[in-house]
Amino acid sequence: GTIPEQQVEILKNLARWTTKNSEAIYGTTRGLPFDNYKGKSAFSKDRKKIFLYLEEARDFVKIYGLMTNTISARILGDDKAKIDIKSKGNGDFTFNFSHVKFDQDVTVVEISIDKPMIRVQNDKPNLSLSESLENKNTKLAVYEIAEQLHSGNNIFKNSGLTEDGMEMKLPQTDKTNPEILNWISKHAEALYKNEKGLPEGHFSGNSVLSKDKQTLYLFVEGIPTGPIALKGIKNEIARIRIVGEGTLLSHEIYNKLYWSSVPGIIYIDLPKEKLDKNLTVIAVLLDQPLELYREKVGAIESNL
Repeated sequence: GTIPEQQVEILKNLARWTTKNSEAIYGTTRGLPFDNYKGKSAFSKDRKKIFLYLEEARDFVKIYGLMTNTISARILGDDKAKIDIKSKGNGDFTFNFSHVKFDQDVTVVEISIDKPMIRVQNDKPNLSLSESLENKNTKLAVYEIAEQLHSGNNIFKNSGLTEDGMEMKLPQTDKTNPEILNWISKHAEALYKNEKGLPEGHFSGNSVLSKDKQTLYLFVEGIPTGPIALKGIKNEIARIRIVGEGTLLSHEIYNKLYWSSVPGIIYIDLPKEKLDKNLTVIAVLLDQPLELYREKVGAIESNL
């Protein structure tokens, strides 16, 4: 028999990607903890390189608690890409990208460190609302807001934020960035009195849960290369929409076996023209309070 044309294309593209990124595939070990980096990652066998797997085109990534001196960073297969590394000296690093030709599927960032990584630090510093509002870099500021909310630090508590984003009374100074205020107003429902986000393994990014636990808010960075994946959700999905904009989003569920209790993977289609230029927020309305499938499975420590 013959292989369907669509499957042939998938196999060709897989061969292309593995050839381009072979050093980030073979001989790698388990990557950074989710609290330190909201995404997929791996260490090289000697633990002197960290590989980040980006499923979207984006301006930067942040890693928290990296207790080492970073030597360099590069995009695999892209010699013209530039990465500017910023550090506050407390283990928190921001990698800013420019002139990057992002891969059509997954872009791999290779970070070289000065000695084998033994540990990372978890005590992420809490930011104040005033610090965030005065940040001149809007994309970085709203990302850090999402990171704080995901971790359970609601910086909007008693701040003057309203549920609908109207008539807000947030503290302002002459240094306040108005673009950040606009983003907050637009996405207020996802920021107002919500709870800590999903644990590792369900969504590759920041998230928060509404107080009644029936709406899950996903913070989507950059321009995704494909659908948004959500795993381990036992609930039925009532509807999905873009916060602050209202567009209803379609979704498909794959890999759900009728005889198994393991939920299928939810894939959400997010049109590029509907993305927020700083940080997009998706609201996933559930049929009842959130139930997660948490299987106790040992981590794969090595990929030989």
